[in-house]
Amino acid sequence: MKYAKVFSLSIFLILTLLSCRTKVSSKIYPLAENGVLDLRDWNFAEDGIVKLDGEWKFQWMKLAVSRPEIGKKDQSPITVNIPGNWNQIGHLEGMNPLMAFGYGTYTLKIIPGQNQGRLMIQFQGAGTAAAVYLDGKKILGNGVVGPDENSSQPQYLPLYISIGQPNKEMLLQVEISNFNHYKGGLWESLRLGTERDLLNLRDTNSFSEMFLFGSIIIMALYHFGLFSLRRRDMTGLFFGAFCASICLRIFVTGERFLIHKFPALPWEFFSKLEYLSFYLAVPFFIYYVDALYPNSFSAKIRRFFLWFNGIISSMVVFTPASIYTHTLIPFQLGLVFVIFWIFFVLVRLVRNRAEGSIMALGGVIALTAAAINDSLYSQAVINTGYYLPLGLFVFIFVQSYLLSFRFSQAFLYIERLSDNLLEVNKAYSRFVPLAFLRFLNKSDITEIGLGDQVQREMTILFSDIRSFTVLSEKMTPKDNFDFLNSYMRRMGPIIRKHGGFIDKYLGDGIMALFPNVPDQALDAAMEMLRELDALNQSRSDRHYEPIKIGIGLHTGTLMLGTIGEEERMDGTVISDAVNLASRIEGLTKEFEANLLLSESTYRKLKNRRKYSFKKLGKVKVKGKTKSSEVYEVVG
Repeated sequence: MKYAKVFSLSIFLILTLLSCRTKVSSKIYPLAENGVLDLRDWNFAEDGIVKLDGEWKFQWMKLAVSRPEIGKKDQSPITVNIPGNWNQIGHLEGMNPLMAFGYGTYTLKIIPGQNQGRLMIQFQGAGTAAAVYLDGKKILGNGVVGPDENSSQPQYLPLYISIGQPNKEMLLQVEISNFNHYKGGLWESLRLGTERDLLNLRDTNSFSEMFLFGSIIIMALYHFGLFSLRRRDMTGLFFGAFCASICLRIFVTGERFLIHKFPALPWEFFSKLEYLSFYLAVPFFIYYVDALYPNSFSAKIRRFFLWFNGIISSMVVFTPASIYTHTLIPFQLGLVFVIFWIFFVLVRLVRNRAEGSIMALGGVIALTAAAINDSLYSQAVINTGYYLPLGLFVFIFVQSYLLSFRFSQAFLYIERLSDNLLEVNKAYSRFVPLAFLRFLNKSDITEIGLGDQVQREMTILFSDIRSFTVLSEKMTPKDNFDFLNSYMRRMGPIIRKHGGFIDKYLGDGIMALFPNVPDQALDAAMEMLRELDALNQSRSDRHYEPIKIGIGLHTGTLMLGTIGEEERMDGTVISDAVNLASRIEGLTKEFEANLLLSESTYRKLKNRRKYSFKKLGKVKVKGKTKSSEVYEVVG
């Protein structure tokens, strides 16, 4: 349900974004012919924005408006296609196609229709400094246009300028100089439309980019946070880095918010950021997919492309734009190969039913389809609109959803392991008492080590069934187990009820430890005898022989710890006090008593008035050189 809500909200935002798009005319866009664009049949109010594309007049090495005295005075203009760059124009005097340094002037005559309303021009950018003139008057500019490298200053900024309500022919001229990029010229379309439509276009572009930036930066921070909590899984780190690269690219392309915010920073700095954000995003994504599906990608191909990408990224950092801008074409060729490579691997993963592979492939298809659509739309092959921002959002959203799904599955798996571990610890506690662990300052069985020990004063309770051998001879092995389990099931809870824990079962006997006051051990022993009376009454009703037990108590210092070897160990108690407690329990047969306790236990009782005691005198216990006082509880 949580993912469904997130997905529904995202779809709503996408639809909102699409509803804000500017209208697209069903008419065929008019194209300039021989330097003239006839817009008399174009109604801006109904048909929307038009691109000023087609055949413009061009003068090479000529600044026809700002510095007409420079260059040949009798130079005839040539016809070029816009958008385009100087490298595509043949026979330009003095220009190296691999290093298109120089300057020139583009000219277009526009014939507007009548009553078009207030119009506006959008200028996206040129390579690499530009000034736009309308009827000989400068209306906007990017950087500083000059005839040489010293007087020219590059800049990329999308600009919008109102030109009022033209009712006659307009002469639009664009001066461009380039001494930085290997491509120069008017490589972006100019747009003409009503103020309302172009301002809506600007707002839509800004909203789209801010929506993308906000969504993607949240995804980046979220996955960086996931990586900080679980560093063994590298998918969060690589996907977060990929998202961060995309965010940086959003800021330096399109509406170029970063340049608007810091216009005084060098053009070279922003240009390097633009290239690096693109170049670094690809290896981060390769690493991400490889971490998502380990051993699915060829290690040799991955290493080759990463080395290749590292080399061209280093060129961007350490060389000027006139050199590193040449790396774009080889990078794009390598990118096409990587896309097909990823497609191939994802299709194979889908066939193998790898978890989440269908979602991953769907995201790649959405981004690829949007990129192809935008390429065809920009070439006027189709009339749909630009959908690359939407494709990018869907692509990143799907990848983020996939990672979140993986983390949720991992969390569910950990929950199941945790539940299983709790069950295992609960099962272990039936063999190793939790109190035993607590005395050794251990939280669970996995922390126990050979030789762990602690010294404490405790009261030891030994209990044994009289003549059990005779009883067992009359029963089958199964009856023996059933009888003992029935008896222990009654006595065990009594010991725990009074603050003790059972250290071990000794066949028909019980050895229990009471770490607090001896009174608890004595109370437990008395309740065990009362429970035995109830058990014997039940046995008598079923015509079974009654059973008798003897209980011995002694208080003393003992060692609680583990003995054995690394592959097999056991918890035990080692002390002379344990032996004495066992010997006292054995004396119950000689004195025909049910419960005996040592002098140490008797003297350390907090409340002796609760029961009646009979001093049996000093008794020399087997294995002891000194005699011990023994007391019987009577009544």
